[in-house]
Amino acid sequence: MESPGQNNHAGFISKIQGYSTKDGPGIRSTVFCAGCNLRCLWCANPELIESKEQTLYYKDTTETIGQTITPQELVQKLVRDKVFYDQSGGGVTFSGGEPALQSEFTAETAALLKKENIRIALDTAGNVPWEMLQTAAENADLILYDIKAFDEEIHRRCTGVSNSLILKNAERLASMNKSICIRLILVPAYNDGDDFKNRLDFVQSLGKAICQVDILPMHRLGAGKYKALGIPDPMEGAKDCPKEITGEAVAEAERRGFTVTVGG
Repeated sequence: MESPGQNNHAGFISKIQGYSTKDGPGIRSTVFCAGCNLRCLWCANPELIESKEQTLYYKDTTETIGQTITPQELVQKLVRDKVFYDQSGGGVTFSGGEPALQSEFTAETAALLKKENIRIALDTAGNVPWEMLQTAAENADLILYDIKAFDEEIHRRCTGVSNSLILKNAERLASMNKSICIRLILVPAYNDGDDFKNRLDFVQSLGKAICQVDILPMHRLGAGKYKALGIPDPMEGAKDCPKEITGEAVAEAERRGFTVTVGG
């Protein structure tokens, strides 16, 4: 393994979540990269929106997150759990935030992990120039690709940006011979109903690259983070996605022949 300091592509991360089972197959370590260029109304990780150190203020304690780290330093931490990856068919997932915004850091770290025979997943919303996404994805064995909405106006209302680049990048990824798991957040009154069906139509058009569809019912588990950060919660008072809406979405996806999971 290379020694720390041999490359300048340091990254900024919030934390490493060990023993994760929700960010790809098997037991994984999820690296949460800080910084995101979407502003999803339902974001469950608002502490990852800005690429800077942040402090969360809770009732009896505080938590400061965010650190600069080199690929070599990060790999040294991740290889410690290689036995768990190997035994479970797991590996390392780069998530966020948006890891493709730090494409050179992500790609370099992934290349070092591949030398250790560790499998890589990239969890991305695809809202970056193709060159950056291609770089971030080149060493990934699996792409977890988030599509928030199909209708452009719905997407703008929910995330603050157009989805045209996201959809185009999904088509480009599908031609790279990468396994892609499409992740579809389900938020009642925003992107359920016809928009969910339209997203499935689009996913079908991507062809054999799609190995799975993850349906992600909106939850409010991250609501306390907004208060801890001292920022407004755009979905304050909203409730979790009802089970019956989730069930209808699963049935629709399975009817189209997709392998489906709920919650990742």
